Parts: sequence; structure tokens; C-alpha cells
Amino acid sequence: MSMLRPVFLVWYAVGLALMLTVGVPSALSFSNGCFLVFFTAYALSIEAKLEKRPRAMYGRALAVGVVTFAIERIGVVTGFPFGGYAYTSVLGVRLAGVPLTIALAWVGILTIAVLLASSSTRLGRAVETGCWTVLLDLVLDPVAYARQFWLWREGAGMTFHGVPLQNFAAWFLIAAIASLLYPLRPVPTDIRREAARLMQLMLLMFGLLALREDLLAAFAIALAGIAGLEGAFRHAARNEQRLV
Repeated sequence: MSMLRPVFLVWYAVGLALMLTVGVPSALSFSNGCFLVFFTAYALSIEAKLEKRPRAMYGRALAVGVVTFAIERIGVVTGFPFGGYAYTSVLGVRLAGVPLTIALAWVGILTIAVLLASSSTRLGRAVETGCWTVLLDLVLDPVAYARQFWLWREGAGMTFHGVPLQNFAAWFLIAAIASLLYPLRPVPTDIRREAARLMQLMLLMFGLLALREDLLAAFAIALAGIAGLEGAFRHAARNEQRLV
């Protein structure tokens, strides 16, 4: 686990530099899927610092991955609940039209969002988890669409940078409900800080890519999200200090 952070950071830095300049060479096309693997592994390594039963954590991650993959498969076939879309080959090997790495992405994002939530009730945490997840998706999805990770079909109704608004509502509901699978427990400041930094890195990456694609509203959301995360983390840390 100790090596995951530097591996992720190196992959992140090199990949972002390439995407912002010359682009990712075709020989390295596999790197997009690998990035999601490293991201999720790093996110789970942060959660592992809280987990006394590793098997429970990995079992939960497997359950989340299987369920979200099934939802994605339904989405590709029917257009529900995200809207009509189809995946391209950018994210790697597909099974029934859905990249296997998408399930990993859901696991990583949900893990970080749950760790960021500070509510002491399951309902409150579910709402917070949904909000943190949608915050990232408001930046991630427009960039992914612009770079053709997946394609949205025409006639999607109201959209944000071409992404149907129902997609964001679906992300909120799925993340909020999935958060109920996670144990309700206090998250120490140092673990929440690391989770916040990882979320900020993701927002920074997709925010810069949004700027490169002239998706200015998504870029502004990324900046606001990075600042909001810092404020939320510092507020939670102050509250924890008062209780000590």
C-alpha cells in the first residue's frame, strides 16, 4: 500500500502533462484505463487505514463494482438512468459495451466521497456523498465527453456542456444509496485530509482539461470545488480539535 501514492502521483503527473500538451501517444492508449486502476487502488489504501477487517472492505468494493457495472450496462442498453450514451474504446477492454475500468472508477470515487462526508447520520452522509460525487462529475463528464471517452446521443433534453442533466441526478442517487453500504464511523483528520487532497487532484486534472477544451463552466466548478474542499476540510478539522 505504501507504494501506491507515489505510483499514482507519477502516473497522474506524466499523464496530465501529455494530455495538456502533445496528447497521449497511441502506444500508451492503455494508460487511461491504468490511471483508473491506480486511482481506485490509492483510494482504497486511504480507506484501509480505517478498516480493521480488510476482507470487509474489499468485499464491499467488489459489491459496489458489480452493482455499478450492472447499472452502467442497463444505461448503455436502455438510456436509463443516465441518458442515452455509448462507450468508446478509450478506457480499455469492454464487457457487454461497458469498460471494466468504469466499475473501478465508481469504487474509487465513492470511497473518497464517503471519507469526505462528515455527517454523523447515515442520511446526512448519504446526501454529502452524493454531493461530493456530483461535484466531481460536473467536471469529469464534460471533459470525458469532449475527449470522447463516451458519447451522448442526440435529443437528451437539457444538458450541461452536452451532458444530460439527468446524468447528474442519477450520479447523486446512486452514490447516496451506495454510501449506505459503508459503516458509519468517524474519519480522523489525517485520513480526511488525504481524501480531500486526492479529490482536489482529480478536480485539478479535469479542471485543467476542461479549460483546454474551452469548457469554462466546468473549469470554474473545478476551481470552486478545490476551494470548497479546502474550506470543508479545515472546518471539520477545527471541529475535531474542539472536541479533543
